Amino acid sequence: MNSSLYIGATGMKGLSEGMQVTTNNLANISTIGYKKQDILFSDQISQTQASMGNWWNAQEDSRVAIGQVGMGLQVEAIRTSFTEGAMESTNTMTDLAINGKGFFQVSDGTSAFYTRAGDFRADNEGVWRTPSGLALQGYQLDANGNRGELGDVKVDNLTTMPAKTTSSIEMTLNLNTRDDATINEENPYFGLLGLYDASNGTPLSSSAYTTAQTMTVYDAEGNSRNITAYFDGAPANGANRRAEFIIADDNPVQYDAEGNPLEAGAGDGLLMSGILEFDSAGNLVNISAFTPGQAGSKNLEDWVPAELVEGNPAFTLADGSQMSLNFGMSAPGGWENAPASAAEVGQNGAAMPTMGEDAVFAQYPTTAFNSTSMTNSYKQDGYGEGVMSNVSIGTNGVVTGYFSNGQHQDLWEIPVARFTSEDGLRREGGNLFSATAESGQMELGTAGTENYGEVLAYNIENSNVDMAQEMVNMIINQRGFQSNSKVVTTADEMLRKAMEIKRQ
Repeated sequence: MNSSLYIGATGMKGLSEGMQVTTNNLANISTIGYKKQDILFSDQISQTQASMGNWWNAQEDSRVAIGQVGMGLQVEAIRTSFTEGAMESTNTMTDLAINGKGFFQVSDGTSAFYTRAGDFRADNEGVWRTPSGLALQGYQLDANGNRGELGDVKVDNLTTMPAKTTSSIEMTLNLNTRDDATINEENPYFGLLGLYDASNGTPLSSSAYTTAQTMTVYDAEGNSRNITAYFDGAPANGANRRAEFIIADDNPVQYDAEGNPLEAGAGDGLLMSGILEFDSAGNLVNISAFTPGQAGSKNLEDWVPAELVEGNPAFTLADGSQMSLNFGMSAPGGWENAPASAAEVGQNGAAMPTMGEDAVFAQYPTTAFNSTSMTNSYKQDGYGEGVMSNVSIGTNGVVTGYFSNGQHQDLWEIPVARFTSEDGLRREGGNLFSATAESGQMELGTAGTENYGEVLAYNIENSNVDMAQEMVNMIINQRGFQSNSKVVTTADEMLRKAMEIKRQ
């Protein structure tokens, strides 16, 4: 009977702890990122009863079971259930949730903690922090997308993107240049260059060329400026057709030391002159290009074969900015049969430099089909200075900034932490867990890849507590506690009755 009192007491003690777990789960039913707990019970070591479990008639193959009496229950473990809670959308970009396995890593500056509660907000320095002030950890990305060291995620909304000088221009057109608007008997392949005069209000009359394309580029100081490509017909080479072109700066005026504009010379602003050659079907077969060795010169002896940058002819602005121009054909091996200067070409088109048999063509190069002249595509890689105007977060955890200059740049990568054993994590309160020896190795991986959950912006993860299940658990604990308390009172009554018999 004394054992019955003890056994009933163990049941009351264990079930009271079960009630504590249940009530804690219910208390956190609205806690962001909360993971419910489950209590597991086991029986205590049983007591072997005397004179039980002996051999039956000394037959070794017919032994009966050992007789034992249980001694109550004990709490074996209280485990955390890491099942995913429901996602709730919000209107705040820095509300983050993990769809799948993993944790956010946060830090107080000394120690690392882990959480599923992603209700982050930027402080006055732009650091994304939890409500308790811990900083979200991530990898800062450079302009090329390379990771830096792990650190506090910090996004300053006043961040600026520096200007980038244009270094490459890609332009493909269709040029119906069967007509030769400008004819120069002495230098038929440089007629436009000969007529160009920057000292006039309009360097070239519209009647001097058949088509033109203006392009916006960015100089060394990040200022936008327009350059124009002018195209006209040129003497054919047998069945092949040719088109002459020049590239000119639309604002060639230079300034003195005091910032006063200087008078423009006739050749100021000329950047490049060349020939596009097409076969009878209108397909591009060769490009030739010259640039002035002396700025502002229209003397063909000063014009030399253009420098090739990654196989494309390049010109240089007055401020020293070098830009390559790609019409859809490049010469990685360099010019072939290049003359010393444009003056050696004269009326002999065969004296033009060629890109050779090793030339590389783009998928859609410039053409000369018998249809309307038009620009098929045009792009350049420069831009002016920009101020951050918006931020987005991808499911891969990459934080991207969008700038007023139309550019965007990846700023941070938020990794997802995984553990060998989540059950070994220690609860620290405040929706936080910490690593222990039992949790095993921690690894930071890329969100959205195998075994790592996706990062969802504008979402928070709710508690994974099931209220209906917890109410059932509460009733079971309550009834079990009542039953064990009844055992205690009954055993006490039996002991009292035995004592009364002894006194009689």
